[in-house]
Amino acid sequence: MKRLPAALIASAAFALLVSETACSRQPAPRQFTLHGQVLAVRPERREIIIKHDDIKGFMPAMTMPFTVKDKKWLDGRAPGDVVDATLVVQDAGAYLSRIEKVGSAPISTATAVVPGAVELVEPGQPVPDISLVDQDGRPIQLGALRGLALVITFVYTRCPMPNFCPLMDKNFAAIQQAVKDDARLRGRVRLLSISFDPAHDTPQVLKQHAAGVGADSTVWSYLTGDQQAIDRFASRFGLSVVRDANDPSNIVHNLRTAVVDREGKLVKVFGGSDWTPDQVVSALAWVAAS
Repeated sequence: MKRLPAALIASAAFALLVSETACSRQPAPRQFTLHGQVLAVRPERREIIIKHDDIKGFMPAMTMPFTVKDKKWLDGRAPGDVVDATLVVQDAGAYLSRIEKVGSAPISTATAVVPGAVELVEPGQPVPDISLVDQDGRPIQLGALRGLALVITFVYTRCPMPNFCPLMDKNFAAIQQAVKDDARLRGRVRLLSISFDPAHDTPQVLKQHAAGVGADSTVWSYLTGDQQAIDRFASRFGLSVVRDANDPSNIVHNLRTAVVDREGKLVKVFGGSDWTPDQVVSALAWVAAS
């Protein structure tokens, strides 16, 4: 067998090294200039809600909650402030790296901001009770589910963003299957998707939606109820909701998914959409074994 020339071997090795380095290199974060008005500030969550103009090259005008990399950028910010900010977008998510006040203006009455709870539920603390109604019209008291491990998320069926509520549905479908396949979890876990759009998400609407995503009501329930009660309950986990009073279908929100143990105490809150079903299943396995 003929030997390859040393120069050819070296060239191939260099090409492979360059290829592997390129594959391992993370894409550089993108930065965009954001201009808009502050609607709410949540220092305890490192979060600010801004109704912003078009972000050229990235997204159209809308209202969104943004996290900040450094909490100092929230100092002195208040509802009504007109701000310029720098939005940093990367694979792991997005955040504001700069927020500067450039003016102020009255907040339009067309936008209603749900006030957040000052005190969040912390791991190890009891989760508040709440009365809800499932997709079959049956009343459910959260406290009555003691003895079961719970996974709770907050959604609405009209959510248009594929990486928001529809992703929560997909993740819950995967968790549901894992629960069914694991003898340690089967019959010991309930998945709860609570709608914060109860005016539209009636039990009938939720029943149709649940069927569409393959929810087995013995494992996974969709729930609705009184809007104010749901808002108060959800805010204890860090959920923020912004509703447009002129367009009820326009709801801007963040994401929170909570794991609750069999005694009704919070185990963990997963923020955003970066978590995986496997992470939740691992937390459930720990809860089931404890």
